[in-house]
Amino acid sequence: MKQGEAGQSLLFLFDEYWWALFMIVFVALLVSAFTHRKKPHCEGDRILRHDIPARVSHWFNAFGILILIFTGFMLGFLFFPRHVAYTEGAQLMFNLHFIGAMLFLFGAVYWVGNTFLYPRRLEEHAPYLGSLKDAVIHYASMAGLTRSKERPVGKYEASERLAFVPLTLLALFMGVTGLIKVSAHVWHVPDGLLHFATWTHDWSTVLLTVLVVIHIILAAVVPWAWPLFRSMIDGYISVDFVKSHHKGWYKELTDEGLCPREENGKDENKAEKSKEVKPEKGESDAV
Repeated sequence: MKQGEAGQSLLFLFDEYWWALFMIVFVALLVSAFTHRKKPHCEGDRILRHDIPARVSHWFNAFGILILIFTGFMLGFLFFPRHVAYTEGAQLMFNLHFIGAMLFLFGAVYWVGNTFLYPRRLEEHAPYLGSLKDAVIHYASMAGLTRSKERPVGKYEASERLAFVPLTLLALFMGVTGLIKVSAHVWHVPDGLLHFATWTHDWSTVLLTVLVVIHIILAAVVPWAWPLFRSMIDGYISVDFVKSHHKGWYKELTDEGLCPREENGKDENKAEKSKEVKPEKGESDAV
């Protein structure tokens, strides 16, 4: 407990439950070790784009990062002023920051564990040679500025793959430096290391905030992204949308037998439901 200015006892979670931030890292790795993933596949006129583990890691990260950004700006850092004037307000913001850190660490470490066990997930997100060119052509063609054609789009747009690297690195910097700052609540951390961690943490937050705003606009606000945004909620996207906007990915699915091939414009198995697809490991996609 820490004493407030008015003499009442105030609970700061970073002081009392600092160990939970390190424990959540272990818990996330443990859960990821027992997680079974399902491959994307056709189910009638829909395609499973994101299985349950993918959605779990995404939304834990999303809510965690949003809470961290909001509380960080409320508390003030670098040249951003503090917006809470009273001890009780600071207590609330610090405790919300703690909750955001818990959500973020679970989502991020859970994703890392999943990616280690299923390396193909990393291949889907990582940029490829020519990603920048394809991203420029994609948005230029949408704006009617060019007639050039990009290569058939895979599961993720070229711009999404390009954003993956800086988003991942900034989240890593923010997470590691945040843990160093928490360690200073318990152990002695050299002043130089603590100063460097704070500086890196603050600037990572600024850059990550910019990328998150861009990501939200392109992934949820603009109308053409709504089908993809919905798939991050219920997991599914229509076959017609994929055939039209992600031709490269649909070809991959048909080549692997995860979706029926087309013959003369009609699905070979149009009258049949696609075969049940086994998880990449185990019997279900339960977390």
